[in-house]
Amino acid sequence: MKVLGFILTLLIAASAFGRLSDGKATFTVKDGKIVGAIQKGFHFNREAPAAFAMKGVEIAPLVKEESQLVFAMPTKENEAFELGFYVCDDKKTVCEEQRITYVISGGKLKPASEVKKAEVAKPEVKATAGKVHKNSHGFIENDLEAAKTLAAKLKKNLLVDYGAPWCPACVRLETEVFGTKAFKNVTKDFVLVALNADMSVNKPFGKQYNIKAIPTVLILKPDGTELYRALDFAPADVYAKRIKDAKKNLQSAADLEKLAQAGDQKAIEALAVSAYNALDMETSVKWYRQIDSKSDRFASAETQLASQQARADKKSDEYLAILKKWADLKPQSFTSVTATNEWAELLKSEKKDLPADLKERLKANTEFLQNLTKSKADTIKWVEAWDVSPMAPVERAEALSMWKASAEALGQKEEIVKIQQELQDEVRSLKLSEKRPGEVMATLFYFRQAGLPEIEESWLLKLEKENPDSYVPHMKLASYYVRNKAYDKALPQAQLAVELGEDLRLHNLKTLAEIQKELKQKDEAKKTIEIALAHPQVKEDRFKEVLKSLEQMKKDL
Repeated sequence: MKVLGFILTLLIAASAFGRLSDGKATFTVKDGKIVGAIQKGFHFNREAPAAFAMKGVEIAPLVKEESQLVFAMPTKENEAFELGFYVCDDKKTVCEEQRITYVISGGKLKPASEVKKAEVAKPEVKATAGKVHKNSHGFIENDLEAAKTLAAKLKKNLLVDYGAPWCPACVRLETEVFGTKAFKNVTKDFVLVALNADMSVNKPFGKQYNIKAIPTVLILKPDGTELYRALDFAPADVYAKRIKDAKKNLQSAADLEKLAQAGDQKAIEALAVSAYNALDMETSVKWYRQIDSKSDRFASAETQLASQQARADKKSDEYLAILKKWADLKPQSFTSVTATNEWAELLKSEKKDLPADLKERLKANTEFLQNLTKSKADTIKWVEAWDVSPMAPVERAEALSMWKASAEALGQKEEIVKIQQELQDEVRSLKLSEKRPGEVMATLFYFRQAGLPEIEESWLLKLEKENPDSYVPHMKLASYYVRNKAYDKALPQAQLAVELGEDLRLHNLKTLAEIQKELKQKDEAKKTIEIALAHPQVKEDRFKEVLKSLEQMKKDL
């Protein structure tokens, strides 16, 4: 129960009198920023929330370390703002929330009580000459305004990475691409920015650019005009080539549409790809159909759109027609095998018999995949030819999974057992490393597909050991144990995920409450739910389902 006690301390401490941490932090204006220092024997809690707030809008600190907090400074004087942060003693016996209201008056920071009462307003971020905080790859972290100011000054475009630490593909970009020579060479003429998609301060950016999936990487003008969008992970050489090719013809959507209306085929394709990367399948399909494309990306967009429409209209005829089209158009390609398997799955979900022509296609695909997967090199080439999403290092595991799906549709029980054994052998042979955590996280699905939960657990434990202060491995371990109904093991992992994870704390609180409920810890679950329901983000649209689950659990308890 260590973490629950920790959280309750944070919530209750704000109303305590004569607290241990009172007066231990001091803030001053320095180099055009608000800089916080801490007395010896105490430290700022780097993992707990910290924010500059005006009129309900929160802005994350530019720097958040145990010894220092640095905030951007508002441009207008005599307008009140609140600094919120947590102070802990070095013995870690107490960790208390501090909320102090200040104003800037005469260029100095003063408690609001010393200046006439001012209306709280959303702050403007002042451009300063002070240094911004950059990560190890040279990306300015969570400070878009500072990056835009710098880009305008240097007359450079911005390259913005919008991702999250729990997202496998995001972590793969961070650990396998951004630090490479190929990427650095092709992006040296950009101002690089990294925005954590889970931070409230960055949510408006995601909404403004209609980002529906991560990682999304954008190239923007200093004024924010979008010039290019990439989705998902790709190996460093492939990713660098994408950026290099994009730089040759950076144009806004408005400019591309003018060219497209004039019949420019390259502009039409660029608009189709951009819409796909924004997960706007309807627009993507509209543009692809104008150039009679046969690309895998068009196939993916068209089948996804048809699937969405089938669910909405509860009619599958058009979806079936699209699946048949792509099953026939590119026979024995990745796209064709996928379409054929989806066709069979759709009919089975509707409790319909498979027609003879579909069975023939499935049988041909099982024979093709059986021969293909005998050679790992050939399998890799076959998967790499699919231009939608790179799958290294699990190309053969994916092909085996596709073969298994075809065999299951045909009811080939003996074949399924054989394929499952090959899949187990394949995933056991993968050369993974906890130094490449994104690659490990992306591979966990295939351990499940192979029926090897013990290997999934062992890799999650390795990730935990490699990075014990991150909430991510604890969150994933908690989910793993819940999935396997090992609630006793899930509990401490969920507690650590809550304690360490500021960004997804609400999600992790819900998981913790669910585990406590399963363990019959009724009182603890109630307390956790109350903490979650008091979370400032609980009313946000993205947490509708979380809120619904919390309220239902509260009723059940």
